[in-house]
Parts: sequence; structure tokens; C-alpha cells
Amino acid sequence: MTARATVGRCARVAVLALVGVALAAAPAVAQPSSDGTDPMWGSGGVVPEPGEVVAAHAAVAADHPLASAIGVEMLQRGGNAADAAVAVGLVLGVVNPFASGLGGGGFLLWHDGATGEVVVLDFREVAPAAAHRDMYVVDGELVPGASRDGGLAVAVPGEVAGWWALHQRYGQLPWADVVEPAQRLASGGFEAGTLLEDRLASSDRVAASPALRDHFSIEGELVAAGDTVVRLGLGEALGRIAELGPDGFYAGPVAADIVAAVQDSGGIITLEDLAAYAPTWRDPVVSTYRGHTVYGMPSPSSGGTVIAQVLDVLEAWHLDRLAWDDAITAHLMMQALMHAFADRARFMGDADFVDVPVDAMRSDERVADVRDAILPHTILAPDAYGPPFTQPDDDGTSHFSVVDADGNAVACTTTVNLSFGSAVLSEAFDIVLNNEMDDFAAQPGVPNAFGLVMGEANAIAAGKRPLSSMSPTIVTDDDGVVGVLGGSGGPMIITGTLQTILQIIDHGRTPGEAVSAPRLHHQWMPFQAFVEPTASASWLGALPDFGYDVVERSFGSAVQAIWRVDGVWRAASDPRKHGVAAGY
Repeated sequence: MTARATVGRCARVAVLALVGVALAAAPAVAQPSSDGTDPMWGSGGVVPEPGEVVAAHAAVAADHPLASAIGVEMLQRGGNAADAAVAVGLVLGVVNPFASGLGGGGFLLWHDGATGEVVVLDFREVAPAAAHRDMYVVDGELVPGASRDGGLAVAVPGEVAGWWALHQRYGQLPWADVVEPAQRLASGGFEAGTLLEDRLASSDRVAASPALRDHFSIEGELVAAGDTVVRLGLGEALGRIAELGPDGFYAGPVAADIVAAVQDSGGIITLEDLAAYAPTWRDPVVSTYRGHTVYGMPSPSSGGTVIAQVLDVLEAWHLDRLAWDDAITAHLMMQALMHAFADRARFMGDADFVDVPVDAMRSDERVADVRDAILPHTILAPDAYGPPFTQPDDDGTSHFSVVDADGNAVACTTTVNLSFGSAVLSEAFDIVLNNEMDDFAAQPGVPNAFGLVMGEANAIAAGKRPLSSMSPTIVTDDDGVVGVLGGSGGPMIITGTLQTILQIIDHGRTPGEAVSAPRLHHQWMPFQAFVEPTASASWLGALPDFGYDVVERSFGSAVQAIWRVDGVWRAASDPRKHGVAAGY
């Protein structure tokens, strides 16, 4: 249900007025005063790097400018980081439906500014009650695409329950107030950006789905940048959620619409599955690195554990004495990552169902063994890691970071897994449904859509949460929260988040410099080092001499980071997804 609007000054002003945000007048893009004493910029007139916002009080970094601006609007209306997070997350699901939304789920970390406590909220999707280990296997063979396309790929969504749980525990504004901006955008329209145009045009999932093509088309053509997109069904669903809370989604007409869409396309989710969904509060993974405490996401995410393992190993070397783009720096990072990803494949799954030996994976003995196994100027033999597999792009994830004026912070990553999830769209309420079942080991030992090989620990079971790479992260020092970050992009979330931390702590880069810098990635299997084409000649030219099979490719992953520098917040949204941060 879309409608084309004439693109021009009047149309753009109307859209901005509709959502209550005037980006051109937002405080985030104000200039410092001539004497450099404007409190927004800190003493000395701190000037942001390109793509970066400097704010004295609070900041939001999301991968869509409307989401960041609406988050700041919530803060300026008297809300806190929890209120802003709910509003930002819901808005992202409206404007970037390929990446997140009501049909998905996610993880977040909350830092309490008053107590310093950091807690985790797990609102990851779960396998339906009728799911079982071999549901995608026929005659001993994995059915191609069954865990990725159509209703059987859909896990029970957790996003609405997650936003509600966060708001009930920490929010300050009325629930309906934080849902309202997303509802308004869906019902009244928003201007499509180039990212939505690109994802619609390039997605084979959209090409194969008449429902998605129809929903995101205007006069027979897919939505293009500058078009005004109206999603009336989704707006009605958000209205029900604003009025009824989770019951507006997990019961009644919206739930019935989701179940019908899933079952009509071959899936097994029932009304009982939706009614039974509940998010879970957990303790974070905690590590230290050069005077900082790093809080990460525990099982069923692998992100926090893998990052902690790598930081444990790398602290033995003084990366601050090496150039960031030195081949030795890249070699040390990739070797630590390869060992950590190998542990991920062998041991990690939903700790509510299997024993995940995190203590052993991070023991002093294991860290020492990994350090001893890292050879100077060479890598281990390929057959010690496994055969290569193709690694596709991932566009089905969003991350955003929030800090408020009271020191509260949220790092949140949400997802529908692959771009546009399962490509199943609920008919009446326009909800894009996830294909999170592919994050299980559909057949243990066989790689998933990201080339990741997983074992029995991540086998499918009813009510189980699939293993994830999402890595929302909060960093503190003696003065409280100092960094809030995370990313999107499948397993590249881990490496993008890790490399942002290392660049800021070891090399003194700003968030803007760190999130936009070229990256590398190695996940053990496939046995290839992925490096962005814009990386240094040292990375691209010298790494083959170490034995790496270097593959140049552009990364779809994007990191959103906020970091405290000299008493002010620097917030940056990754240019890979055209995000724009905001603050005041």
C-alpha cells in the first residue's frame, strides 16, 4: 500500500513536518560558536569529523537519519535512553523494512547511569513448538532454501515483547508516546532513501515475492529514492500495539494475520506460539582491555564471547605501537579471530538448552594456547580450519546506540536475518517476517547462508533461540559509560565492532574515523581473508605473503558508535548504510 509523491521542496518539507523533525534545524548539526565555548561542543570548540556529531548531553547513532533524529526528539521531550531506544527501533522497522521490524527480534544492553549496572535483554526469535532437529532434512539431505525462504523459515518474533520489557522496566514517557512516531511514519508516509531503493532493486527475495513487490511498488515500479512510502497496514498494527502493548501483536487480529501468512506459505507457527513468547533478562559477557571494561552479549549470541576471546588474546601485544594498517596488526587480529570462530562453531548455542563452556573458552590456559599458536608472518595449514564456502551479503540487521544526559545507555541490534527475512509478508498488517530459523544448524556441519558451520550445540529444538553474531557492546571506564556500539552484517558484525573498539582505544581514532575505515574479516571457515578494496596496500599486498587467501570485497556491515572523548559525546553512523547520527 504505497503512493508516489512528487519529489521536490514542498514534498520534502511536508514529510519532515509530518514526523515532527526538521533535520535542517536539528541541534545535532549546529555549528560551534565563534569563540569555541558553545556548551554543545565542549570547551575548546570540539569540531566533529565528517559524518560525526559532537554533543554535550546525549546522542543517538542509527543507520537512518529519521531514526536518529526521532531518538533525540524523545530525549528532549523528557524521555531517557529506554524511551529513545523503543522509538528508534520501531522507526527503523518502518523505514528500513529489509533489516528489522515487528516480524524480527534482537538483543540489547542497558547501562544504568545511576548504578553503573549493565544488563542484557534477549528478545531473540525462538523456534516454534512444532520445530525439530531434522525439519529441513529429507532422506538425509538438506532441502535447499527451506530454512531461508517461505513460512517454514520463520521463527516466533520477539521484537514487540522486547520493546515492551525495556520500557516497562526503565522507560519514563508513556508507552503510546514512544510508539507514536513509527505509527505516524507508517500511516502518513516517509521519504524512501537510496538504501531502501538499492535493497529492493537488488534483492532476489523481493523479485521472487509478489506480495513484497506489490507492497513496495508504485504504479508497477519498485519504490525509488525520493518516493513517499505509505504502509497503512503496518500503521494500524502499530496503533494496536500503542493501545494494547504486546497484546496488540501477540493476540487478536495481528497475531491471526501473522499465523495465516506463515501457514499459507508452508510454516508451522501457531497462535499458541505467539502467545507463549517471552523475552529474557541476562547477565552480560564481561572482559577488560587496556583499562576499559567491555560488556557484550552472551548466548544465544556468539558476539560478546568471540569479541572477549579476541581481546583477551590481543592484550598481550601492544597494538598501539603498531600502525593500524600494518600487515602485522591485521595478522594478529585475524589469527585471534580464526581461533575464536573455530570455538564458536564447536561449542556455541542457546545456553538455555546446551552447556556452552565459556569459562573454558576464555581460560588462561586457552588464551595462552591461542597466543602460542599464532606464528609470526605465517598462518596454520588450511586443512586445520576447513574447506572454503561462499559467504553472501547480509542486509537484514540494524544496530543503533543511545546515550542520555543521565548516563543511561542502550546498545541494541535487531534483525529479520537475511534481507527482507523469509520474504513472507502478512497480508493485512504488512509485517515482514524473519527467516531466523536459518541461524540454527539446519544440518549440523553444513554451512548456513553466511558460510558459518555450526555443530550440535546449535541444532534446532522447539522453543530454542538460534545462535547469532549480533554484538551490541557497552564500554566503561572509571567515570562510567565511555562507548556504546555495535553493527549489522552477519558474522561481520563481530569484526566491525571489534575493529572499531581497537581503533578507538589503541589508536586514538574518533568514532567517525573508526566506523568509516576499511575493514577486514576472517571467520575461520571459509578459509579466506575478506578485505575491503579501499584498505591499505599493506593489508592487500602483504597478507598473501603470510599465506592468506585474500578476497577483496565491499562489506555490507555497518557500525553505529558513540564514544566519550574529552567530556563530550562523539556519535557516528557508518556511511556504508548512509546513517546520520544526532545529538544535543
